[in-house]
Amino acid sequence: MSTPRIETLARKHRALLRGFRNQEASLEEYLPRFALRHAEKDLLSRTYVALTQEGGVDRIAGYFSLATVSVERASVEEIPALSKLPKFPIPGVLLARLAVDTRVQGQGLGRHLFEEALGFTLSLATSGPVAFRLFVTDAVSEDAVRFYERFGLSRLSKALPARMVLDLEPLLG
Repeated sequence: MSTPRIETLARKHRALLRGFRNQEASLEEYLPRFALRHAEKDLLSRTYVALTQEGGVDRIAGYFSLATVSVERASVEEIPALSKLPKFPIPGVLLARLAVDTRVQGQGLGRHLFEEALGFTLSLATSGPVAFRLFVTDAVSEDAVRFYERFGLSRLSKALPARMVLDLEPLLG
């Protein structure tokens, strides 16, 4: 698979949304039912789609959604650098969803999407108008937990979905 184009989800993508397939029903359903509404009307998240061409026609190969979040300070006690912060909620960017179409799984697109999402987050952290410390996600399965652990995220709970965090401070220094 060639490197996909990453675009902010917009109305022009509407015809492509129902063609996306994923083994997690909630990730498959989110794209056509909620992603545009959350971006345009509710202002809850922004979704980015990875577009590939198949027979000269665009197809959504994957997507990720970003939103804001705060994490209770008490939940990160086990992470030494974070346990030294004041006892207030810690602001962050939430990787609310990351999904790859079942037809292209195992080809590195998940890693590419994660790196894009983290890159957007680091760019905002270095030059944006707001400050935040964490990159956060909620892993929906043990496979997802292992995927995110490879990028250095720490699991905060045993239950699924498992809240996971990455301290951005070392990446910004």
